[in-house]
Amino acid sequence: MMHHLRRLILVIAALLAVTARAQLLNEVVDPIGPGRYPVGCSNIEQDFSRAAGGDAQAYWEGRGGGGIGYVTDLLVDPAHAFVSTVSLPDDRELYGDFRNRMLAFVNLVCYPTTSANTRPDYALPNGKVVPRMQRGADAPIFATDRERFPVLLFSHGFGGSPISSDYIEALKLLASHGYVVVAPFHADSRIVRSRIDSLDQLLRAILDFPNYTAMQAVRPRALSAALDVLFSNPAFVSRIDANRIGGFGASQGGESILLMRGAQLTVSIGLSSKTVINDTRLKAAVGYVPYFGQSIFPAFGRDQRGLDNVDLPYLAISGSADTTAPAEVTAEGMDRLRGVRQFVLLQGVRHGFDVASTNDIFTWSLTFLGAYVDDDPLVRATSARMTRVAGGGDDVLLLDRARPLPPGAGEQWAIEYYNPSLDHYFMTADPNEVAILDGQVIPGWERTGYVFKVYAPGNPAGIPACRFFGREGVGPNSHFFSILANECEDTMNNQLWTFEGLVFRTEGPDTAGSCAVDRVPVVRMYNNGKGGEANHRYLTSHSEIGEMLRQGWIIEGTVFCSLP
Repeated sequence: MMHHLRRLILVIAALLAVTARAQLLNEVVDPIGPGRYPVGCSNIEQDFSRAAGGDAQAYWEGRGGGGIGYVTDLLVDPAHAFVSTVSLPDDRELYGDFRNRMLAFVNLVCYPTTSANTRPDYALPNGKVVPRMQRGADAPIFATDRERFPVLLFSHGFGGSPISSDYIEALKLLASHGYVVVAPFHADSRIVRSRIDSLDQLLRAILDFPNYTAMQAVRPRALSAALDVLFSNPAFVSRIDANRIGGFGASQGGESILLMRGAQLTVSIGLSSKTVINDTRLKAAVGYVPYFGQSIFPAFGRDQRGLDNVDLPYLAISGSADTTAPAEVTAEGMDRLRGVRQFVLLQGVRHGFDVASTNDIFTWSLTFLGAYVDDDPLVRATSARMTRVAGGGDDVLLLDRARPLPPGAGEQWAIEYYNPSLDHYFMTADPNEVAILDGQVIPGWERTGYVFKVYAPGNPAGIPACRFFGREGVGPNSHFFSILANECEDTMNNQLWTFEGLVFRTEGPDTAGSCAVDRVPVVRMYNNGKGGEANHRYLTSHSEIGEMLRQGWIIEGTVFCSLP
């Protein structure tokens, strides 16, 4: 598996070697700090005197009283807390001895409030506080500048809880940016005590494999149930947006979010895999040091094939020195995701929260969530362009594939295809050509996953793009696009090319080769005559540009500035 990470690092090295050639290639963004909203949270008032040995945290994590005591045993007012119930199916492969059982899950909900909310913070025995916590039948006090707020599922790491460690600080920061954050107390220890961080632990987990699998399979169901209980609450449902639901998972939580959205979980020592659920309410997610398994035991089946059909926009932030959730294992899984993806490596970072990388972690995360959960056009452009965050730790973008917002009136997607037998790429925004290629009327072409947005030919916005095809018998078996009048004229007068028309409209860069901040640069690449035939690609992906450079292609510059 190490070859996946090494290849990505080589790709970035090729890209960095030519950063001066295109504005797209090295865009540094300023760090994002805490948001503008004060934060309030739901009722999780507890009677800590009930905790055996005075260890309330053990109950938060499902190991209270030396066994499986849970936070429900401590709640003072469970009727006004967010408690969901998960009914586990009759599936021995996924749930082992826990099949056909019902488990209760407590959820903490934190949300953007106003400075007029003077409810007191709720002190926890670990020194943390739940800010402006509701008590009894208190209704939530939401910020008033927005009718509905996006929802963010938060899934903590193995053995933790939303109020253990620094997780509560992460919840508060995310809610301060306008998200209604709902976080289940997963209580993994109610099901299993094993985790797989090393070969020795793998061997121990094999002895308890059914329960280890059940723990992983229960988590995504708890996340889905958390949404159900949130949207069933009359005081919350009128202020949250059912069409804007994202996820943030730490460590094991990064795996849980993917399993919730249709990834297949490894269910046997032979590495067979199986779908747990596919809750399509989830639009996009972030995994911080996400657990994708170990090299000898991947989380998503053999060679991580259980990720092949997942189309969830996903950002993975890994540490290069992490042995619990190794970056090379994550790289293999990220390679398989077929939709929007970003893979960021924090140099020298081990497992757990890295304080020095705080700004990097949350700037990447909030930008990605703003782009693909909130659908903010400017933030989507920023997400597509950024390569690192200023200051902080050493963050490197290793893999990326963006996707523009759905086309509006007078807009189209320009979709790229590849023909393996020809080793050629082709791009079109014509809906008829898209239908022909997708329908295999002309066989051999397949989508690469790379797209950008343009104006339709009849839209007066932008500049018309001329399209050429190599003249039969003498010209290259390839297409060429340009919005430059002199380039179009020169190509039209070249006997090797045939003019095929003005096929879409778009905007171009300024004289310095830069695009406006709310546009995504499109870089034209030339294969340098590879295989005896000219071919061009039009890309917005930093990592794919780097891969083409590694293969000997040439950057010809930023030629379009596309809509986000």
